[in-house]
Amino acid sequence: MGYIRLFLRSTLWFLALATLLALSLLLWFTRNVEGPIPEDPVTDIASTVPTFIGQPHQPKPITAPAVPQHPFLARQGLNSMHNDSHQSDSYPWGGPQGHNTQIDSEQFHPMVGNCVSSVMDDHGRLLSTCVTPFGVTLVARDPETLSIIARKKITHWLPLGKKFGGGVYFHVDHQNRVLLASNSPAIEIWSLQGESGLLQWHKESSIDLGGALNTVRREDHRVIDLMPDWDGNYWFITRTGLVGVSDRNGQQINVIELNKEHIDNAMAVGPNGVFIASDHAMYRFTLNQKGEPSILWRKAYDRGSAPKPGTMGHGTGTTPTLIGNEYVAITDNADGQINVMVYKQTTDNDQSVELCKVPVFKANLGTSENSMVAMGNSLIVENNYGYEGPFENFSAEPGIARVDIDPESGTCSKAWENLEISSPSAVPKVSLANGLIYLYTRDEKNPDNMHAWYFTAVDAHTGQLVYKVLTGIGKGYNNHYGSISLMPDGTAYVGTIAGIVKVWDKH
Repeated sequence: MGYIRLFLRSTLWFLALATLLALSLLLWFTRNVEGPIPEDPVTDIASTVPTFIGQPHQPKPITAPAVPQHPFLARQGLNSMHNDSHQSDSYPWGGPQGHNTQIDSEQFHPMVGNCVSSVMDDHGRLLSTCVTPFGVTLVARDPETLSIIARKKITHWLPLGKKFGGGVYFHVDHQNRVLLASNSPAIEIWSLQGESGLLQWHKESSIDLGGALNTVRREDHRVIDLMPDWDGNYWFITRTGLVGVSDRNGQQINVIELNKEHIDNAMAVGPNGVFIASDHAMYRFTLNQKGEPSILWRKAYDRGSAPKPGTMGHGTGTTPTLIGNEYVAITDNADGQINVMVYKQTTDNDQSVELCKVPVFKANLGTSENSMVAMGNSLIVENNYGYEGPFENFSAEPGIARVDIDPESGTCSKAWENLEISSPSAVPKVSLANGLIYLYTRDEKNPDNMHAWYFTAVDAHTGQLVYKVLTGIGKGYNNHYGSISLMPDGTAYVGTIAGIVKVWDKH
C-alpha cells in the first residue's frame, strides 16, 4: 500500500507540474507584446540588401467617378478591407510617393499575429482585426505610435491558414461601429466606449444566425462576410454556399442554399443589389417580397479542372469588384490562362450578362486570390500563382495587369501587363490622387530564402515600377494576404504575419 500511495502521490505531483507548465506556456504564447516586428539576424548578404529602389514620384492623377456612398456604412474608402461596399480598392486621396519614405512596425503576438486589414474611424483611431493561433482580436490603435489603445478577443481558437472567417472581414457602419460575423455564428456590432486612455470595446448587439442556418443545413457554420444592403438589411454568406439576409433587428432571417457550391470570398454591395461569386458562378441577388434572398441572374464561369497553387478553393479567388453601377468583375480559374471576367450588373436576359473576358498572365502560371482594383473603367489584377503560405520559400509567379473597359463598344482590352513584379498575396490598392498602384513585394534578385519585403509603387498609367522601399527582413514581415490601407493623410499601413507596418513620406 505504501508503494501505491507513493506512486499516486508522485503521479499527482507530475500532473500538477505538467498542468502548471502547460498553463505557463499558454500564458506566454498568448501574452501581449510591444515593440517592432523582429528582423532576421543581419548577415553579410542581408547587409547588402537595397533599402530603396527607384525614384520619388510626382502625382499623375486618375480621373474616375466617386464610388457612391453607402447609406449604412462609414465613409467610402475607410469602411472595410477593400475600402468600400463596391470593393473598389481605390482611394481618392494619396499615399507615399517615395520622398524620404519612413518605416515603422509593431508586433502583435509572440508567435503569429496577422493584423489583416485596417480602417480609420471618425475619431482618427486605427481599427483592425488581428488573427493568431488562439483567435481573432478586435484592435484599436494610435495611428501615430501604433500602440494599442483597446483590444477584445472576439473569436477563440481559429486555426491559421487560408480559410478566413470569424471576423477577419469587418465593416464600419454609418454610426462608427464595427460590424462583423463571429463564429457563434452571429452578427455582432461593436463600439469603442470610455474616455481617452480608458477605451474598451463594447458589444452593442448580437443577432444569432445559428437557428436560421440550421434550418437549411446543420453543420459547423463559418460566416465569411456580412454587409448591409442599400436598405440596411444584413446580408451574410458562409463557406458552404449558404446566402442569408436579416432585418436590422434580427426579427426576420431567411437563408437559401447554392446547390453544391462553396463561397471563398467576400461580397460586393451597390444600389443594384448584392453580388456574390461562388466556386462555380457569378450571382446578382436582391430581396423578394417575402424578404428572402432572390437570384436575379447567375452566370457560370470557367472554374478549370482543379485548384491551382496559390488558390484557396476550386474557382475564382477574387471578391467581386463593382465598376460604378454598370459592371461587376472577377477572374475565373480557367486552365491555361486565367481571364478577367466583366459582367453587366443589370440585364433582362442572363445570356447577355457577360460583357467580355480578357486573358492575363502566362499560360499555366496565373491565378488571382485578391479582389481586383477598379479605377474608372479600368481594372488592376494581380498574379498570386504559387504562393503556398507564410513560411515557405517563395516561388510566386510575377504579374500585374491592367484591363480597360470600353462602354461604347462593349469590349475590353489589356492596356498593359508587367510580368516582372511579384506580389505574392497582398491586396493591391490604387491612389487616384497620385496615379500609383501599391503592392507588397519581394525583390527577385535577393536569395529565395531571404524574407526581405518591400512596399512597392507602380505607375497605374504604364505598369512600370516607380519605387520600392524595404520594410524589413524577416518572416514576420510577410503580409500573408494582409491588406494595404491608405489613410487620408497619405500614410499607408500593411498587415503582416507578425503585426502591422506603417509607411509614410517625411517632409
